[in-house]
Amino acid sequence: MDYKKYVKSYKDFPKKDVMFWDFTYLLKAPEAREKAVAEMKDFLEKKKVDKIAAIESKGFTIGSILAYELNLPLVLIRKPNLIPGNYYSETFIKEYGIAEYQIKDDAIEDGENVAIIYDIMAGSGASKAGINLVKKCGGNIVGLVYVTELEYLNGRDELKGYDIFSLVKVGEKNG
Repeated sequence: MDYKKYVKSYKDFPKKDVMFWDFTYLLKAPEAREKAVAEMKDFLEKKKVDKIAAIESKGFTIGSILAYELNLPLVLIRKPNLIPGNYYSETFIKEYGIAEYQIKDDAIEDGENVAIIYDIMAGSGASKAGINLVKKCGGNIVGLVYVTELEYLNGRDELKGYDIFSLVKVGEKNG
């Protein structure tokens, strides 16, 4: 199925010279969403996954569906100041600024195999932050799953050694 029609771009959002890629149209199309989830699930079933880690906030939608479908625990990687208790923190550079993610320090056990789910691979910053947080907890990364991959930002080049699945690949900034 061609999922690209379910991912739309918006120029100059959230700020000038940024192209925002919105996959929520896939969520509104049950048949396409079901097929997309089946493809992601197939990718993950070929691995020994103990937990799904979803990156806030749009990663929560697909991550929670996949955790349910695979009957796996769901771990949330959150933006700052949303986690009570003890947590690990990781700052990173993204296309339009600096950001931070956090994870509860007891979210993952030593040696557990974790798949990270996010809506988009733009550059590698958010993904690396998620990877580092899982590793701080003692987990192993067995896969990275994205709805959209912006190939023109070369994020995959900085994630060598990781098994990556992306549903929609965008080769040029203007789609």
